[in-house]
Amino acid sequence: MTAIVTGEEKDQLCRKMREIAERDKMAFFNRDAGNVEGVEVVVLLGTRKEPQGLPHCGYCGFANCGEMAKAGAFCSFNVGDLGIAVGSAASRAADLRLDNRVMFSLGKAALELGLLGDQVAIAYGIPLSATGKSPFFDRG
Repeated sequence: MTAIVTGEEKDQLCRKMREIAERDKMAFFNRDAGNVEGVEVVVLLGTRKEPQGLPHCGYCGFANCGEMAKAGAFCSFNVGDLGIAVGSAASRAADLRLDNRVMFSLGKAALELGLLGDQVAIAYGIPLSATGKSPFFDRG
């Protein structure tokens, strides 16, 4: 699943990130929210939790997809594919000279807000900037 987020939805994401920072005592969520406030658009990418249903795979460390699902784990193929998609999106943005940064914090906030639907279990966000200086460079 993917989404392009701007305007009020982006502001909602920032508020959720600040809420998570306070609730879970994770200061970097506040820092990231400050970065996101300074951009116009965010790309969200996520993957579902359901396994691929491949027989005798075991790549996730479980005997089969049923055991993996029962344990509440994630399909390694889904997670790997998401990583490839996120890397490709960030690389393409860089090719277009858009400053960007992959953020777990954006993905977590998007999941808590349900912005990618209820089937998505893992997500990342990529804020995009086209200004004179990258807002993601001096991140104290």
